[in-house]
Amino acid sequence: MSLIRIEPALRDMIHSLGSDPETEAVKIFSMGLKELLRECEEDIMNLEIKYGISYEEFKSKLESGELGDPFSYPLEKDAMLWEDLMAEKRLRLGIIRQVEERL
Repeated sequence: MSLIRIEPALRDMIHSLGSDPETEAVKIFSMGLKELLRECEEDIMNLEIKYGISYEEFKSKLESGELGDPFSYPLEKDAMLWEDLMAEKRLRLGIIRQVEERL
């Protein structure tokens, strides 16, 4: 059973490269996911640089008030963004693992 369905025109293009279309399409999908993961990790790194701490430390200091008012717009915005990025990273890693297991 194939992971994806490929339109005939695209299948022919991939096949003309000498590759199995399904395997090649899954590799391309995996490469795209890895690029999105790199972008996510870069955004996380930028927040780590901005605050000089990890996400876990940020959450702890935010909750204790060490960073200021946790409901101030800048802190609340960064907290939501960072949390979303961490969830996105976990999701993308999980999908990449599943895809790589099928290659």
